Amino acid sequence: MFNYTLNISSQNPNGVELPEIENVEIDTATIDGEETTVARVTVTNEGQVQYLTKVTVTSLQTHSSGREARVPMEGSRRTVVIPLNEDPEMKVAGEVRLYTGWIHNHSDIEDQVEFVGTVDGETDVWDREYEPVMTYYANVDESEVYQYENETVKQQNDAIWRERLTPIAGVAAAMLAGFVVLVSVLSRVRS
Repeated sequence: MFNYTLNISSQNPNGVELPEIENVEIDTATIDGEETTVARVTVTNEGQVQYLTKVTVTSLQTHSSGREARVPMEGSRRTVVIPLNEDPEMKVAGEVRLYTGWIHNHSDIEDQVEFVGTVDGETDVWDREYEPVMTYYANVDESEVYQYENETVKQQNDAIWRERLTPIAGVAAAMLAGFVVLVSVLSRVRS
């Protein structure tokens, strides 16, 4: 009789290859007939075993639920498309977590990357140490839910919005001035 236990983790895999996040690309895709900003998350598995993993994206505007990211074994890869709430013209910054079990606990397979990119440009991706986070559950208070923050990208996106609104503000000011002139002319005509 044999009794054999192998405990594996991403930090100390004991020579066992585990799935990991290979790349993140910000792009657009048509989902339910609408052009949507998406994160294309590529997961690779060099191991001899297929694992049931999930991928979650948390960004400035998005809290995705765990998407299945089951990857076949022996050097296979799979790209999971995750819809984001970001406007396609904005810079997108966030984190991707690959895990088994629940995102708010440590699990046997853990990988996390952070990214910044745009739909029309490059996406920079770098490794982060896995951090369990609390997401939306029925019994979780809003104040406990993890919110990704990146003040630099937020300020850059605010500047993009201000640029977008400048022509609109000019048109609105011209229309207001025209309305004031029209009202003053009409009030003189009636007098």
